Amino acid sequence: MFSVAVYGQKAPVDKKITGSKTTSIKALADLISQTYSKPEERLEAAYQWVTHNILYDLRQTNSQAKSLTQAEITASAFSGRKAVCEGYAGVFDSLARLMNIPSYLVSGYTRILGQVDATPHVWVANRIGEKWLLSDPTFGSGAMVGNRFVAEYNPAFLMVSPDKMIQSHMPYDPLWQFLTSPLTHRGFIQKRTNETWNMYYRSHADSLRAFLAMPKEEQYKAEHTRIEQQEHNFQAVIQRLNFLTEAIDIASYNNTVRLINSISATFNQAVGAYNDYATSYNEYQQKRKGKINTGALQQAEMLLDSCEKMLLSGRYPPQLLDEAKKIQKSLFEFQQKVRDAQ
Repeated sequence: MFSVAVYGQKAPVDKKITGSKTTSIKALADLISQTYSKPEERLEAAYQWVTHNILYDLRQTNSQAKSLTQAEITASAFSGRKAVCEGYAGVFDSLARLMNIPSYLVSGYTRILGQVDATPHVWVANRIGEKWLLSDPTFGSGAMVGNRFVAEYNPAFLMVSPDKMIQSHMPYDPLWQFLTSPLTHRGFIQKRTNETWNMYYRSHADSLRAFLAMPKEEQYKAEHTRIEQQEHNFQAVIQRLNFLTEAIDIASYNNTVRLINSISATFNQAVGAYNDYATSYNEYQQKRKGKINTGALQQAEMLLDSCEKMLLSGRYPPQLLDEAKKIQKSLFEFQQKVRDAQ
């Protein structure tokens, strides 16, 4: 949980927006878009709505976290008007996207009143023109005073430049610092502001574009690699590495399940093609038809070859190894059957 100093607001609060009782995020985004034309104005209106309408959910932060998708967390935060950081950031991110403003959720940890807080935290990155700006609607909604949350609007965490945000917000992955020479985790934790990866990104825009084009499993692996390239024996970073290791294993398992399902579907197509051939062969033998469907036999052979290539491309975790071996055995036996028919 956070506790930050509350600064004086920088711009008037739009009560038409903050008082809106729209029943969907899309309707709210439409209202903001109709009211404001500039992306900066739209983001500020979204930030004001989120910080004025969502309360920090102390029960959720102190209870066992539920296994929800980000979409479910966002929907719950909007409808229930209560959330922790994932909900605040999720609603703000969704509003930005619906208003055609490039937006991404950033995961990391923070420094609060001079002390590092290892609790995982989420904020938002938005691109306006060629600039990336960072916002934290959770920090902007109020602060903890003792054991209670005090709601108080704080505009200091709206559209902050990366070089300023890094003073209090540290992404797990240096890519999301949006800095050519990102600060190391040790540099952030020990306040060594000169401990950076000098000119780590020759073209940060290209690196980010390549990262976003990766499948989720490859993104996890890339982040894991970047974190391990630096000292990582800090609580906040160890937590993230453990999460990434588990996420990579889960993603790999799910990918393998999808591969097995694809192999099974293709195998069934091959069986169907072979059956078409067998039917035509039997009819020919019984002199009911004058032509054998050899094309179906060739199709079965090609489909089985495709199955074999897919099977060899997989990496099978122990819990799926027996299934892969069964498929391999069935595939070999049926390939032999098709060859014998030729």
